[in-house]
Amino acid sequence: MAVTVEYLIVGGGGGAGAGDPSSAGGGGGGGGGYLTSTTSVTAGSYTVTVGAGGAGGDISQQNASHSEFASVTATGGGGGGGGTGGVDDGTDGGSGGGGARAGSGGSAATGQGQDGGSSGASDGGGGGGGAGDIGEAASGTYDAGDGGAGLSFYSVYRAGGGGGGGGSPNTDGGGAYAGAGGNGGGGDGGPGGVSSDGSGSGGAANRAAHAGLAGSVNTGGGGGGGSSRGVSSGQSNSGAGGSGVVIIRYLTAAMAASGGTETTSGDYTIHTFNSSGTFTVASSSSVSPSASRSPSTSISPSSSDSPSISPSISPSASISPSASVSPSISPSASISPSASPSPSVGPTPTLSSVSPDRGEQESRVSITLTGTGFTSEYYPTGLPDLALSVTLVDVPGDPGGVTVENFVVVNSTTITCDLVISQTAAAVGGLRNRYLTVTHTGGSDSNSLVFMTGYPSDFLVFFG
Repeated sequence: MAVTVEYLIVGGGGGAGAGDPSSAGGGGGGGGGYLTSTTSVTAGSYTVTVGAGGAGGDISQQNASHSEFASVTATGGGGGGGGTGGVDDGTDGGSGGGGARAGSGGSAATGQGQDGGSSGASDGGGGGGGAGDIGEAASGTYDAGDGGAGLSFYSVYRAGGGGGGGGSPNTDGGGAYAGAGGNGGGGDGGPGGVSSDGSGSGGAANRAAHAGLAGSVNTGGGGGGGSSRGVSSGQSNSGAGGSGVVIIRYLTAAMAASGGTETTSGDYTIHTFNSSGTFTVASSSSVSPSASRSPSTSISPSSSDSPSISPSISPSASISPSASVSPSISPSASISPSASPSPSVGPTPTLSSVSPDRGEQESRVSITLTGTGFTSEYYPTGLPDLALSVTLVDVPGDPGGVTVENFVVVNSTTITCDLVISQTAAAVGGLRNRYLTVTHTGGSDSNSLVFMTGYPSDFLVFFG
């Protein structure tokens, strides 16, 4: 029997570009492609591939490897452009790498990430794109761009872009801004024209004074761009990208499976693959309502189950062994599946709360909906045919730049999902409300709750 599983697939992070010992910093590596959805699995084995990060060092434009599960592929992040030589563009990938020396940022794979930032007229490197935000372009004369932010999967961010490397006017000039790695494992770029080490949460210790930092392992974070400075060999190297990850999540009661690192959270089992392997589904235990009494159930011929048999025996009849009575139960005596109540439509869902109830423009907000009637005995897998509808209060049917992802029915009273709020979601001049409604295919929809979107400044003014 097929069982629905939720997955996250992140490709490896792109390697960043090295800095030019003269003046130009390298571009940050792009975050790995980021894909999350659901799919159905049955008993058997599924190959899981975890992509390696792109290489770092005195090199540039090093794309990462892809990650894959169930025929779904997350593209490796694009490599950052290098500061050496002429114009050096970031390469395309899951998210695009940042450009260097007036180079453009690389483009992201459709639906998997964001574009890298350009270097423009600056000697700083552009930031690598992240799953949730574009890489920042370099600015001023020497300042690098920050890496784009990644996205959150159950409160853990991944696939951040690497920061660009800072530029420098000469060997002992004032420090140029190094691009910060994007939230989600992106490595920081190396600082230009200063003697202190670059620092950041991106990855391994920065052994060379102005080398970019590596992206964090198993996040798909892009590497940080190397800085520019007239220094000895290796001190303007780029950071490598972080390796990818594959995560598979399902209701524990639904099936037994193995592979990767197995953990549990509430009613769910989670398999985390930090390296390539095999996800093996041993069996599924989902039971349909009609399976409570199957046609194959044998019923012993007792007086309570069978018709009363009182054969008449004439006085002259001898009772031979073959005359023993073994009444058979006719097919009509079996309890058929239709004997269990199985209404075609379950209860009408109701909504009582949404938390949080507001979100900023250009963000992903993980929300929790509470209510009743989200699951019931009418749905054998515990997942009724429900969905979340978002529509503007003043323009029915128009979601107004808000989309729903990672919709999961946790149990009969709880639903979780992500609201992706676009750059255009906020109304000109302030806040805007949307209705959230749980729709029920074949049944009645729920009541509606209000979710508010706006610019960050709107919430500071009105909500402190």
